Amino acid sequence: MKTICKSILAPLAALALLSGCDYLDVAPAKQATFEDAMKDKAHVEGWIYSCYKTVGTTAPGYAFNLEGSADEFVAPKAWWANTVYLHPIGYATVSGAHDSNRVIKWWQELYGTIGHVHLFLRELERQNPPFLTEDDKALYRAHAAFIKAFNYFKILTYFGPCPIIDEYVASDTPIERFPGRMHFDYCIDYICGLLDQAAACPQMPSGYELNPTYGRANKTVIAALKARVLLYAASDLWNGKFPYPTWRNENWTTPGYGEELVSHTFDLGKWKRAKTACEEAIAIAKANGREMLTIDDARNFAKRDQLPEAYQSGCWIPGIDTSTEEGEEFAYRVLLMRYVAASNEEDGNRELIFTANDMGATNIFGQGTKENVLSSLPRKIVKRNSGNSYQMGFCGISPTLNAVEAFYTKDGKLPKNDPAFAPESEWLTSAGIKKGTEDRSEIIRLNVDREPRFYAWINFDGCDIGPKIVNGQPLRLNLHSSAYSGYNPSTGDDGGGDNQCQTGYLSNKWVAPKIQWTPDKNDIPNYLYAVIRMAELYLNLAECCAELSMNGEGGELQPALENLNVVRERAGIPALTAADCTGDMTIRDWVRAERRNELFMEGHRYHDLRRWVVADRYLGAGMREGLDSFVSRIIDPTPEQFNTRVKVDGDYAWHNRLYLMPVDNYEVYRNPQMIQAPGY
Repeated sequence: MKTICKSILAPLAALALLSGCDYLDVAPAKQATFEDAMKDKAHVEGWIYSCYKTVGTTAPGYAFNLEGSADEFVAPKAWWANTVYLHPIGYATVSGAHDSNRVIKWWQELYGTIGHVHLFLRELERQNPPFLTEDDKALYRAHAAFIKAFNYFKILTYFGPCPIIDEYVASDTPIERFPGRMHFDYCIDYICGLLDQAAACPQMPSGYELNPTYGRANKTVIAALKARVLLYAASDLWNGKFPYPTWRNENWTTPGYGEELVSHTFDLGKWKRAKTACEEAIAIAKANGREMLTIDDARNFAKRDQLPEAYQSGCWIPGIDTSTEEGEEFAYRVLLMRYVAASNEEDGNRELIFTANDMGATNIFGQGTKENVLSSLPRKIVKRNSGNSYQMGFCGISPTLNAVEAFYTKDGKLPKNDPAFAPESEWLTSAGIKKGTEDRSEIIRLNVDREPRFYAWINFDGCDIGPKIVNGQPLRLNLHSSAYSGYNPSTGDDGGGDNQCQTGYLSNKWVAPKIQWTPDKNDIPNYLYAVIRMAELYLNLAECCAELSMNGEGGELQPALENLNVVRERAGIPALTAADCTGDMTIRDWVRAERRNELFMEGHRYHDLRRWVVADRYLGAGMREGLDSFVSRIIDPTPEQFNTRVKVDGDYAWHNRLYLMPVDNYEVYRNPQMIQAPGY
């Protein structure tokens, strides 16, 4: 298509506005020219590779991007002004002027990146730099195709059917040629075509190497992204259950689809197409050395990180006797799942498929997990040498009770469905736990006899954080005492609203086992967010097989179980059999439960709830729950007061219009072919 939206092209009209790309550092902004940007190979590559920036800025694991607004965790209300937390309270405005509504601005950022790519391709052809070989140019075009595909897929997941711009055109394009939204299926085919184009390039690497090219596309990444694209396209939201059946274009048509924007009838073929892509992605990943981390990796990492001998298998776990062979393996499974989130490629993490590269710094700490970790750690960890103050975490990323109850028991079942687990009426009562002779009666029965991922990623009152966080020793978490990390109004200037645990739980995701604070130093390793990792590929394939099985393809149940069990068994829980799939817990239910646990806080839950069209069941008013560590504002509560189920503080809400984010009304008003998302 040669049509283009003026608002998308506006940044391309003036060279000075391209300063977001690092390649313009070749000269002062007012003097830079396109010739400067392509004066040698380093600058050419600096231009195209800088356009990977949005992989970082939209990093799904970063807690304060839109993906953090599901029901996995909450943050103090005092933080909301600087986050996307206006979204989970139903505030998604059609005006991009609001400082906190930066998600709506991703429309401009993502399209702006696509515009940079088109401009690069134009200049590559116009200048045809003599120092570039045909192989060089073929590789750059392949990366350009991937970057466009990635950004279009991001636009599609946030905003739904969108305009497709296939090449650079002038900014003075007549208004009648501005594009409108294209049918969702048309967009999917276009994105897959770009990915196929990138994959077909002989110069595109097959997999990662630990060199300056790390973080860019390769054939493994391309196949994995295509599998996710087609999985999303087969899901309910875009396969027969879109909640606004009359939403359609008014002044724009898509070739082959007319004014329709969404297919409203179910197509089993979409699941078959997705399954094929998922199988191919796994095969390509395995052929290029990608594999799940193993328990042997955890043992080696523990030795490398010099974990204290008493904690070589991780921190103390209530109810687990690590002196036994079974208990030791359980503890190493906990450690393994911590390393899945808290390790990089150079550490030996072969599970990573695609990571948020360091070109996309989104916060003051730089790109990576460090801000999430600081926001999750308890307030008081270790005294300074002066003895007058403490080094601090922010004690605010708080997993909900909903997420806590979703993790399995040690037998791989939901707590409510496991007859061997404590009855629900006793979940919030003391488990009578001791650590040696030390009383840990604050630990409740809900937090005992759980699966390894629970202990890897959830911190609770009375648990140990570590194993060497405080001068080489673990930290006993105290969330009920105001002298430690319990509710204390003196920690904030709005009545104790900031730096307070909201639910009686803190996140332990991305907190490295080797993390250590001393009176004069803290060590917080920073890891890249996993955009795609190997476990997701198995879960994607399991979901395709499960959906085919649920829709009459009888032979698909066993492969669904097999792929699901790859993830379950690695996590240290029993494999499922066909007998486990009942009317109360179908194979679809098992897949969705597994995605919730394995991919906890990695940004998938938000998109999963939307594409399954079930967000109203989980994200509505009053649905997020926690323990009463904050809601009642009780200083130094009794165990009974603390261990009370409450609705999380905050005006959370869900409206079906949130299945799509709105486009800034300014964009809609000046483009007669463009329509707003439904419900806005």
